[in-house]
Amino acid sequence: MAIIFPDVNRISVVFASSAEETVYQLSVGLPDPWRVYYSCTLSMKESDSGIKEGEIDFVFYHPSYGVIVVEVKGGRISLDGATGQFYSVNRNGRSFAIRNPFQQAIQFRNRFVRFLRGHDINVPVSHAVCFPQVDENEFPPHVNIEPATLLGRVRLQNLAESLEKIVKSFHSSDFLKFQDVSNRLDDLLVGSTFKSRPLLREYMDEQEAKVTEMDQMHESLVSPFTAVQRLGVEGEAGTGKTLLATSLATTFINEGKKVLMLVASPLLASHIRGTVNDGIEVSTFQELAGSYGVNLLVAPSDAVKAGDDWIQYEAPERLRQAIEKKSGRYDVLLIDEAQDVQPFWWVALEALLLNRETSKLYVFFDRDQGVFGGGEGAHEFRPEDVLPVPTNYVVLSKNYRNTSEIVQFARPFKRGQNRMAVSDRPGYQPNLLTYKNTEEALSQLNHLVHRLHFDHGISENEIVILSARAPESRESILAGQDKIGGLKMVRVTPDAVRNGRLANDGEIGVATIASFKGLESKIVIVVNLSEHKMGVENPIMSSLVYVAFTRAKHMLYVFSRDDDEKNRLFADAAKSIKAGGSIVLDSAERIGEYTGKVVHFNPSRLTVIEMTTGEEVGKNVLLLAQDLERSGIQVLKKDQEIKFRIKNEGGVATAVSVGNIEEL
Repeated sequence: MAIIFPDVNRISVVFASSAEETVYQLSVGLPDPWRVYYSCTLSMKESDSGIKEGEIDFVFYHPSYGVIVVEVKGGRISLDGATGQFYSVNRNGRSFAIRNPFQQAIQFRNRFVRFLRGHDINVPVSHAVCFPQVDENEFPPHVNIEPATLLGRVRLQNLAESLEKIVKSFHSSDFLKFQDVSNRLDDLLVGSTFKSRPLLREYMDEQEAKVTEMDQMHESLVSPFTAVQRLGVEGEAGTGKTLLATSLATTFINEGKKVLMLVASPLLASHIRGTVNDGIEVSTFQELAGSYGVNLLVAPSDAVKAGDDWIQYEAPERLRQAIEKKSGRYDVLLIDEAQDVQPFWWVALEALLLNRETSKLYVFFDRDQGVFGGGEGAHEFRPEDVLPVPTNYVVLSKNYRNTSEIVQFARPFKRGQNRMAVSDRPGYQPNLLTYKNTEEALSQLNHLVHRLHFDHGISENEIVILSARAPESRESILAGQDKIGGLKMVRVTPDAVRNGRLANDGEIGVATIASFKGLESKIVIVVNLSEHKMGVENPIMSSLVYVAFTRAKHMLYVFSRDDDEKNRLFADAAKSIKAGGSIVLDSAERIGEYTGKVVHFNPSRLTVIEMTTGEEVGKNVLLLAQDLERSGIQVLKKDQEIKFRIKNEGGVATAVSVGNIEEL
């Protein structure tokens, strides 16, 4: 088998197009001693125009044939014989001009020859142009086309033989006698010049397009659930518990029912308020108790009990009595993050039901995200022992939020023995950044945030810093800091979450891990784990780590001090990740404008548009939140007609350049 760099079996490989992925997969089958280098970036100084950079799709090497530089072009191709102009033809038959791929291949070959000579490597170098979706016989005779350098659908089926023929069309047998330079090429192409092809901005957009819209996925569950009086729904981080809860709440409010949703976190409560019908009441447990004059966590002066005894026994009893003295009751009660509910609180919460026999109670929980719901002295949360619902729970088993690598990285820190929800979305490895002291930690954190925002185009709203300690506490590495990476550091507030933004322009949001439960961010940076003295063997700390890691949708950065035992555990978790898989970026924009009507609008996540023009009338197109924001549109109404262009992101059709239909 050929040696290939990078190896998809060891790391996730990012492809710029499905055509390049096709060539990569065929290259894996080449026999030994072929070597294949994918996506090589060359930076070198040209004598007449300074430093130039260029990317070579594939470099093939064989000790008997030398180097073959291959330029790959996907899709259908057309050529204007009179002008010599090449065109790429999209799926709707529309054409747009592209550079002459044969001239590109020659330029890359010549530059690569100079690159090798500059490092005193003398081997024969050939070039080819590859069209994986086109047959070679489709190309007519033309001065701009050299048939000997063509790799099409037919020749790719026997890639080794085709590469050998290309080399022999360039070089005589005498010139194919040279010293093997395999190791030197590895040093140059893998050790220094190979780098991940896409900008992080492109990777982020592609990953967001792959995230399944759970609103629609859970619609099939809502109808049968509404017929059940009491139900427990179990799901780990990222399985869509909150989305399912809000879908149920919306269904019941539309039926004229009085609905209350209860959650633990003020930030999560604010997020839900910003996404559901105004008729649905959303409250935290503390806010609910406060409305009845009870503080669940702090004992008043007339309390008989104090501390944990107040929280677990006397406070819920006072709350139950206060609820029963008032007339407000609910037809439907939905409890999210139920693992954070103390066992004796349930008696008070059930008192909120209009009728204990016919009113509905739905409980959503993750047994791996908390220990408080187990009661006094508990080391784990066992829902079977405390929840007031039947134990035949509905289990959500697929993770839609996190990449496969993030799921695997978090797995060692989950306490439950049940299998973790799986993710089939490959991504980048989580990044572990180690430091010796606070000064070094801040230096790395500033550099990271600056690079993400200013170099890679990641917006402020796509990054959050999660802290295991209060960010302003004396032990925190963030103490006394006003800015990070050139951005003003601000606490994530309920109002910001409700408005769909973690931070405004020029800011970066920071929150404690506990306060961010139930929420998510495209990029998460976790700090102050080492500054938290509690070890990972403590169930509270392991839960904190698990929650922190699973907030990240696409990329995760974890800071840890090099002398901390947690650092070793994090490093072991990173080594255990079975990486691999293809990430395909195919962002070729289809030329032309289309029209469609809005069938689902969610400005913070995903909007669905049904096409009303073109060859795919009736099919759905996704509109991502960042593309909606770039278009300057604040609100879309159901059935509203809009215009847009279409591009492919990872095989998913998405709408861009959106505008109101009146502007046509």
